Amino acid sequence: MRNFCKTALSLALVVLLASPALAQRQRQRQGGGGFGQSLLLNKSVQDELKLGKEQKDKLQEVSKKAEEKRRELFQGGRPDREKLQAFQKEITEEATKAASLNDDQKKRLKEIELQERVRFGGPAAFSSEDIQKQLKLTDEQRDAIKTIAKETDDKVQEETKDLERRDPKRREIRQKLNKEAIGKVAGKLTKEQRETWTKMLGEPFEVKREFPGGRRPGGARPPRTNRQQL
Repeated sequence: MRNFCKTALSLALVVLLASPALAQRQRQRQGGGGFGQSLLLNKSVQDELKLGKEQKDKLQEVSKKAEEKRRELFQGGRPDREKLQAFQKEITEEATKAASLNDDQKKRLKEIELQERVRFGGPAAFSSEDIQKQLKLTDEQRDAIKTIAKETDDKVQEETKDLERRDPKRREIRQKLNKEAIGKVAGKLTKEQRETWTKMLGEPFEVKREFPGGRRPGGARPPRTNRQQL
């Protein structure tokens, strides 16, 4: 229990130190190497996967195309969510095909992707069908986790409703509530499930966020905070 909680809580805390742009992506349950991009296009992830020069060169071509498409997508303002999701899906598929990962690289990428889902989804990450299947959650456990996730979202909304979007207190509140929620989820799992979960996560890894041109989506400059300290 102690090891599980330590790992899960550290993942839940990471996102709460991120910039407002990343906090918005948390609410949308999204992750990735950059806005609307595959994790494979993120340099820190490429280094962690130990990609070869040929793999990196091919992904660089995908990254260039992604940036061109991103500019087109944001012409005239922010596109709707469906277009953003379609864009991300397209880029992810192109990056996956270009990378041609070996089995070890695929395994590590899955671990990093799962860590990102926890970072940006908190307890809601456990509502994913594939995670529930791997953990062999019972109907009772699924219902309990769903309730925890809903209660956490409601508490966050209630306790931050009077705060400005960029008020640092929002992150503090979300941090506190996420810690409590992950602890509650851990308490619903058996010893075997916690061991499985720890194996699924793999070694902790923090993705270094990079936005094209040092700007946030839509052309706005990033806030004056250390965005790399996730």
